[in-house]
Amino acid sequence: MAKHTGRGFAAIEYPTGMNQNGDPSQAWIKVKPDGRVDVFAGTSDIGNGSKTIQSQIVAETIGVPYEWITYDNSNTDSSPVCTGTFASRATFVAGKAVEKAALEVRGRILDIAGKELEIDPGDLEIVDGEVVAKGAPQKKISVPDVAAAATWGHGELITGTGAQLKPYAAIVDPESGRVDLPPHSAISYAACAAEVEVDDETGEVRVTRLVQCYDVGKAINPTLVEGQIEGGAVQGLGLGVLESCYPFYPSVEHRGGEFGTYLAPGMEDLPSIETIIIENPSTDGPYGAKGIGEMANNSQPPAIAAAVFDAVGVWVTELPITPERVLRALEAREGGDGGPRRDGKKVVFDEELSVNAVSSGGVRFEVPA
Repeated sequence: MAKHTGRGFAAIEYPTGMNQNGDPSQAWIKVKPDGRVDVFAGTSDIGNGSKTIQSQIVAETIGVPYEWITYDNSNTDSSPVCTGTFASRATFVAGKAVEKAALEVRGRILDIAGKELEIDPGDLEIVDGEVVAKGAPQKKISVPDVAAAATWGHGELITGTGAQLKPYAAIVDPESGRVDLPPHSAISYAACAAEVEVDDETGEVRVTRLVQCYDVGKAINPTLVEGQIEGGAVQGLGLGVLESCYPFYPSVEHRGGEFGTYLAPGMEDLPSIETIIIENPSTDGPYGAKGIGEMANNSQPPAIAAAVFDAVGVWVTELPITPERVLRALEAREGGDGGPRRDGKKVVFDEELSVNAVSSGGVRFEVPA
């Protein structure tokens, strides 16, 4: 009877946004006479930082300080349409809509600044709130002065709109099933390595360390990205060893009767967490960004399952990996069973492939002949 340590890893891929049309987001931006910028969008911020990220996109695109941006999503009547905060789309899809609106605003600022400076707008750029002549930095005008000139001198409102929608792939090859557009605009990739400690007497599994590597396209706000990944790691930990993914399985009588029966991770359950961010830009995302919200809790459970196998030599094929399931798997192995069964298939641990065996991610399932 002893505690055993093990390591395992899992690699995943995850799409960003919806596909086949039906995923629009819109944005509207206006510049006030003092140069401050109002952004109207319909994206709900549910703790994922979408207001911060989209405000950063607007500030960067126009060329003004972040502090000048006011983001308003408080009223569904006055805000443009946003399909919702789901499918890891708040940065990738809705962020692209605000970027397009900001590009229009930037163009209008340069047009009016060109009139004020008597310089072609193409020879101007906006840097930190000032419109500057390229190659002649002494010729410049501040964005607040441009906004004031638009209001009081030219009788114009500096505004811009943007919308983002995944096009419908209308042409489908009946033989191959291929379509004229890819089904997803961006695919993110991730890997997680887990270290565990397994007690072969009690069946208890303790995750001691998680090292995660995520391709996020472009980390517009690295702190928020790390927060998403680390929060997802805790969720993945819960799904792996504590929480039931299917609370109604196999029937509603098996669900918990109160909130206290739902075993979410606590501080004492937290392992050491290390995060590595890889920036592999997407051609479709704002500044190359991809979605990160949902995939952040997908890689930990399979990595933990692989680590348990490394520690005690049994595969637990149901989540969460509870002490009871670990002990049952150990008893089955000691009784001569090759491992747990599921859906009429048996997990095979030997080295050689038989005629009727199917390989799946390092675990082979023997299919009855």
